[in-house]
Amino acid sequence: MKNLLIIKTGDTFPEIKAVDGDFEDMFASCLNGIDVNTSLYGAREQQPLPQPGEYEGVIITGSHSMVTDCEPWSERLLPFVRALREAKVPTLGVCYGHQLIAKAFGGEIDFHPGGPQAGSTEITLTEAGKQDQLLGSSPETFKVNAGNSQRVTKLPDEAVVLAGNNFEPHQAVRFGEAMWGLQFHPEFNRRVTCAYIDRTVEVLKNYGRNPEKIKTSCLDTADSQNLLRNFARH
Repeated sequence: MKNLLIIKTGDTFPEIKAVDGDFEDMFASCLNGIDVNTSLYGAREQQPLPQPGEYEGVIITGSHSMVTDCEPWSERLLPFVRALREAKVPTLGVCYGHQLIAKAFGGEIDFHPGGPQAGSTEITLTEAGKQDQLLGSSPETFKVNAGNSQRVTKLPDEAVVLAGNNFEPHQAVRFGEAMWGLQFHPEFNRRVTCAYIDRTVEVLKNYGRNPEKIKTSCLDTADSQNLLRNFARH
């Protein structure tokens, strides 16, 4: 059995946690039936970091924090991320985790000028994405669930874009031989995605968006969730 470490960088909202569990529970649900043993590391507790070689894979979760706030618990993860890539430990960063990986290697993060990315959105693989170990078995175009305010505005040198769309060109990025970042949330189902929209109604309206219309187009995204299963098998 493979040992998979989940680095938890935040908590979801209480009303979501009551139904779907916290971020780590959502990941575990997507990996149901895969032969992996998951361990949890709470990044904000700032306990001693594990050794990179202790696990066959690492997932870095999303967070309601902002990478640009440079909180101490977040900053102390940056050398660890670099050590994971040096040790060639398969690593997947989701939303905040994606942005954190980019920052660790010299990328830049900022708020999206168009406002939050919310709801189910369609992404398209690049030519590199079609050949990628993680995304290559996905359809060329497929739906994902998103919920983020910040984004990677400048990629690190040698980063490879694997998928994007008109709103966000860096939806999926490879940062090394076995290190990926996803700006969307493969662990989110339709219910969770809609709950995040409910939490950002006024912000979305301020950007001229219709939250109810966004919610009507939300769906469970099996192709997106399959990326987590591909990662666990990898």
